[in-house]
Amino acid sequence: MRQLVLDIQPSGPPTLDDFVVGRNAEVLAALRQWTKGMGERFIYLWGEPGAGKTHLLNAVGTEAQLGSQLGSDPARGLTPLNLPPISCDAQTRFMPSDAATLRVDNVERLSPEGAVSLFNRYNERREGAGRLLVTGCCAPAQLPLLPDLATRLGWGLVLRVHALDDSEKVAALQSRAQHLGVHLPTDAARYILTRWTRDTPSLFALMNELNIWSLSSQRAITIPLIRDALTSIQRPAP
Repeated sequence: MRQLVLDIQPSGPPTLDDFVVGRNAEVLAALRQWTKGMGERFIYLWGEPGAGKTHLLNAVGTEAQLGSQLGSDPARGLTPLNLPPISCDAQTRFMPSDAATLRVDNVERLSPEGAVSLFNRYNERREGAGRLLVTGCCAPAQLPLLPDLATRLGWGLVLRVHALDDSEKVAALQSRAQHLGVHLPTDAARYILTRWTRDTPSLFALMNELNIWSLSSQRAITIPLIRDALTSIQRPAP
């Protein structure tokens, strides 16, 4: 019996096209406009962990080719992407792309110094032609940040990113299976949800592995095959 460590790393850079939409059609439409330099210049996305905020933020960089520059921004003194952010928190990322555009992930984790810096950068862009995309864990009014910064984040377009519910996850798994050229019965998809990590990247990675099991054993992806596979797949460390 082979012992496998499931690889949940994406096969390529995230894109808006591979985001499972669910109840987030408005979010996706706004971000597509944003990547074209159209629509609202300031967007704040919030939602629970695992809803897909970081995927969307990175996908915007992919779509608009905004994340390709790792050097600092001489016009604004922005922190290079390959150095610790000025918030001194490795989990909060200032992601500059040019002199006018900035993306910030996990804004609630900013240090006081980082919050002041973002406040200043926001004002610079509002007075000019700049744009800002920020993600956070809650609505702006509930952010544990500099009050003036939280207020400004609420001035632009504020959109909640909704996590997929169980029925949407079942549909997403079946869509992924169809993309792989296999059939996933509804009862099998529900079985996966009760026995595996429920975030979408982990579910899709498992679906990829189940496809390999199906091909190698020449068995359909049913509950018995899933049960056998799960006994030999080692979950990735959190």
